[in-house]
Amino acid sequence: MGFWDWLRGGSTYQATPADTTYNVVDRVTSDILNQSVDQLWRRQPYLRTVVSFIARNIAQIGMHVLEREADGGRRRVRDGAAAKLLQQPSPESTWYELVYDLVSTLALYDDAVLWLRSNSETERFELRLIRPNWIVGWESPTAFSRGACTVAIPGTKKIQKLPADSLITFHGWDPTDARAGSSPVEALRTIIAEQWEANQFRLQMWKKGGRVGSYLTRPAGTDWKPETRKRFIEEFRSQYTGPQGGGVPLLEDGMEMKRVGFAAKEEEFVDSAKLALTTVASVYHINPTMLGLLDNANYSNVREFRRMLYGDSLGPIIRQIEDRLNAFLMPKLGAPEGQYIEFNLHEKLRGSFEEQAAVYQAGVGGPWMTVNEARSRENMPTIEGGDDLIRPLNVGTATDSDTDEPDEPAEPAEPEEEAGGKSTDGLILPGGET
Repeated sequence: MGFWDWLRGGSTYQATPADTTYNVVDRVTSDILNQSVDQLWRRQPYLRTVVSFIARNIAQIGMHVLEREADGGRRRVRDGAAAKLLQQPSPESTWYELVYDLVSTLALYDDAVLWLRSNSETERFELRLIRPNWIVGWESPTAFSRGACTVAIPGTKKIQKLPADSLITFHGWDPTDARAGSSPVEALRTIIAEQWEANQFRLQMWKKGGRVGSYLTRPAGTDWKPETRKRFIEEFRSQYTGPQGGGVPLLEDGMEMKRVGFAAKEEEFVDSAKLALTTVASVYHINPTMLGLLDNANYSNVREFRRMLYGDSLGPIIRQIEDRLNAFLMPKLGAPEGQYIEFNLHEKLRGSFEEQAAVYQAGVGGPWMTVNEARSRENMPTIEGGDDLIRPLNVGTATDSDTDEPDEPAEPAEPEEEAGGKSTDGLILPGGET
């Protein structure tokens, strides 16, 4: 169906030019409310800003495989199926790209599906995200699970069935369905349509509105012959439009220039844009300051907002991903009991190196980093003897003798009498006088 068939909706009604303009805008506006989630993401800047912000900030966090030890400690596991999967989940993607894909899909649809398969040629597991528009249907669903998944392979007409035990599903909450979530975009359709209308209005103002936003008037009753009027219009256009635009017009015969229209402040263009961004951010539980809305921002609160970002805002999403991977992915990989996957949030929540150094110095009471450890931070090779911790001579560890109670002070000696005088606590003078 062509554009005009879509626009007419199958009707043979021939509209007037005025009606055509109205119907086009009205039809497109109605279509905005009925667009798919992926179409809205492509066309609406604020929705795209928030979704990409969430996905980027979660995907950049490192993810490690850890193992609990008998003494309560834990160590990082660098080999095994899970560790290899985190290094490269599939031949065509990295772990960052997979997490970015997963979080973006969750943010838009509140639903995502990962597919795990074993590659017999490489003897490795592969983990991929199944796009929502690939899914044709579900087989043998129950009230709490969706069963096997049937997908249409993009670019082909092939239909493939993915077993239920090879799928790891992620979803939010829906009041009527325990098997899927509810897209946050549905709650934003009206604010998105409002922003589209505002953008169209501003576009029309820039495209069709007067450059000066004003008009000329002449005193009533004055004679203005047609040839004089034509001459004035031609001269005015030649001097103040086109290459000469922007000059100061020279009026005649009592003419006045009067302004028409409103300023951007009066139209509340900026406030409406801020409201739209704030609304989208609030639906996704993101502080608008982190998205660039800096009306009340300063160094102190932005720093705290950054700490809050990985706690209250992104923390629930991170916890959801960790729980689903540990509960359903790790057993499928054959990981031993005690191994688990965890985001390295410490690298995002820790302060600057100067702040860490001051805290560690005060905590341990002395030097805490070796020469080779410092060199490794700067990607420099190790040196011989650099693994020994250098301790200044004026820094040491207290011993038991250092903490013993001090000895009691000795009693003062009795004053002795001197010949030819008396002893006092003061000076001894000749003749016994003090």
